[in-house]
Amino acid sequence: MNRQKKILILFGLLTVISILGYLFFWMLTTEYVLFPSDPIKQEQMRQAIKNIVSRKSYQVLAMVVSAVLIASTTLVFQTLTHNRILTPSLIGFDSMFILSQTAIVFFLSEQSAFYFNPYLNFIATTMIMLLVSFSMFRLILSKQRNNIVFLLLFGMILATLSNSFSSFLQTIMDPDQFQSVAIQTQVTISNMNTSIIVLAVPLMIIVLGLLIKDVKQFDIMSLGETQAINLGINYNKQLNISLIYIAIAMSLSTALIGPISFLGLIAVNAAKELLKTYKHIYLLILSSFIAVISIVVGQTIVIELGYITTVSVVISMIGGIYMIYLILKENKA
Repeated sequence: MNRQKKILILFGLLTVISILGYLFFWMLTTEYVLFPSDPIKQEQMRQAIKNIVSRKSYQVLAMVVSAVLIASTTLVFQTLTHNRILTPSLIGFDSMFILSQTAIVFFLSEQSAFYFNPYLNFIATTMIMLLVSFSMFRLILSKQRNNIVFLLLFGMILATLSNSFSSFLQTIMDPDQFQSVAIQTQVTISNMNTSIIVLAVPLMIIVLGLLIKDVKQFDIMSLGETQAINLGINYNKQLNISLIYIAIAMSLSTALIGPISFLGLIAVNAAKELLKTYKHIYLLILSSFIAVISIVVGQTIVIELGYITTVSVVISMIGGIYMIYLILKENKA
């Protein structure tokens, strides 16, 4: 067994341990009588355990699928841009998510079905982010001859404009609407709406399957555009399709568990450091394991701290430090 497979098995075991630990972490931190003598209390205990395990199982499912999607899309995005520091969040998905929720409340009011119906809200938010992403890809990549750098620059400008417009709308709306926006935009793993998981997860698995299907093409594209074209890859077509997959994946994961900007950066770069390989199938598997471990352990830390922060804050703090390290390392190289 070679070194790469040993690393994958090790992190696979760590992933399983972290998930099982998260599912039963509440048993170690909650005071209760496991076997009460009163039959009524016994039934109440069984129902409480059933509800807790059921909700945490939904949370784990959402975390695992989202983490795998974020890691895989970041890996593909770095291959397309040939840069280890860039992530899809730079295109502005986080800002578009906040703007879409703000616009729904401001223009349709908090009484609208698009606000209080989780399915309609999820569909509307995802479609808005996809529409903006597709329009941006179509407009920029077709005219700029697949200039990814220009796309990133435009995405950062769009993110700034989205944040500014969201702040403007939140400033002039009444306090009740502002409170509604605050509730909708502070989507985290702890307060996610588990009812939309049955809608989001199958779509996310389909996108993940499409990305996995093209891993061998990504191996070739990592050599550069000229070499990939010489080896028979339709580079422009694969680039556009991959960006569409990335847009769909980021829109779905952001609408489900909220923005976690640095998760992909940490997972993918750690996988590349450990494996030292160009094969995307190995990198995708290991980065997915690391992303799942990071998000599960981060959420466990949030629970231990009494929910005074969110997992995105914890991961962003670690990811920001790691990004500075990568920038300094690249500068030395």
